[in-house]
Amino acid sequence: MNPKYHLLIVDENPYVADILIQTLKADFTVTVAHTGHEAARLLIQGNRFDCVVTELDLPVFSGLELTKLIRMSKLIFQTPVIILSNVPDSNTRIECLEQGVDSYITKPFNPLEVKAKIHAILRRTATSQEPVQQTNASASLQAEDKSFWPTKSKIFSALFRSTLVAQSA
Repeated sequence: MNPKYHLLIVDENPYVADILIQTLKADFTVTVAHTGHEAARLLIQGNRFDCVVTELDLPVFSGLELTKLIRMSKLIFQTPVIILSNVPDSNTRIECLEQGVDSYITKPFNPLEVKAKIHAILRRTATSQEPVQQTNASASLQAEDKSFWPTKSKIFSALFRSTLVAQSA
């Protein structure tokens, strides 16, 4: 059985948190923090989350400051962060994305869209590590087979030469 991904939901509005819990609990293990300070404490204590969904406008420690904390950490810097906010202006969304937020969803939101967005981001982050491992494995196999690259180089040279000749004619 595959273990569930662990989400951290950060929102001071208990109604929003409850909607997200009800929507996400079948697919994810959900931990809720009602303040940015509480979320930062959970992260600093070493709790690991596969994704953080946070409100932007939190008192004392905002969602953007929480994102900066995550991005500065050597242990959790790759954790995806999704911002939920009722701030509609484009400049705020751009600033969030430039500071390392993976996605920005405006309130009011469809909880099923949030669920789909989390799944999409986790699918991308889970598969983004596989090609790196496959590339390393294939590189080591190719390094052992020294005849592989000269043959490839001859083929590429012939292809490029015939393309260049065709273009110049």
